[in-house]
Amino acid sequence: MIAAIIPAHDEAARVEHAVVSLHRQTRPPERILVMSDDSTDATVEVALHAGAEVLLTVDNRHHRAGALNQALDTVRMEPDDLVLVLDPGVQLPPGFLARALAALRDRNVGAVSARSTAVGGPAALIRWQALEDVHRSFGRYCDEGAVTGQTRLALDLEAVGWRLSPPLEAEEDGPVPVEHLAPVPAEHAVPAPVERVVPVPIEVLRAEPAAA
Repeated sequence: MIAAIIPAHDEAARVEHAVVSLHRQTRPPERILVMSDDSTDATVEVALHAGAEVLLTVDNRHHRAGALNQALDTVRMEPDDLVLVLDPGVQLPPGFLARALAALRDRNVGAVSARSTAVGGPAALIRWQALEDVHRSFGRYCDEGAVTGQTRLALDLEAVGWRLSPPLEAEEDGPVPVEHLAPVPAEHAVPAPVERVVPVPIEVLRAEPAAA
């Protein structure tokens, strides 16, 4: 199984493109989760309309890394499963996941990124087993300190014995910044079934404030 996780704070203008690009993959992920981090705009509604599941952070003070940690603590994965971490401002080309899976045929490779950035950047496909090894060694998935995000995660994966695949170069099949894209036509959006709105244990969700 592949679970895609998109951490998002006030990303209503961009998150739809990221979600729709995942639905259009030649090998789409089984789950697409948008981790809304205290969003005050329509991020949740837009993500649901695009066909994603939505999780809400709880008392997150560590921005993107904290949102990812809460999402990874929530999802139920098997050792052979994979996690795609995707920035909300990126649209993946349709063949990215298929190419990334080919790069992970080497069982010693723990992750492959979408372009020449460190693991965890705009897009990276990571073995769940590799993330669990990081968690066992360091007590968390993503570092929330001064050295955070993609650089730290790449170093942590290598520290626990995993190799990183050479990145998939942008000129071959790289991500497209959402700012360069036209709006997604309404007929291409994938409405989310009601049962997918709250797919995780309720304790990880923050209740929406009552209307004034």
